[in-house]
Amino acid sequence: MERESIEYDVVVVGGGPSGLASACKLKQLNPNLSVCLLEKGAEIGSHILSGAVFEPKTLFDLFPEDA
Repeated sequence: MERESIEYDVVVVGGGPSGLASACKLKQLNPNLSVCLLEKGAEIGSHILSGAVFEPKTLFDLFPEDA
């Protein structure tokens, strides 16, 4: 049985806050980087287990309005 293979520069495991922020920041720093985000849930963030609380300012820093 032959399987298809796809290569990426970076694979991020988990579509929670940390995984999403990491993948987005990597692409912001290097748009040519191929990034794959793996999430086991049916949708992004469906299995957020971190229980983390973070300031909304973190999101504003990651996604500035003028970008």
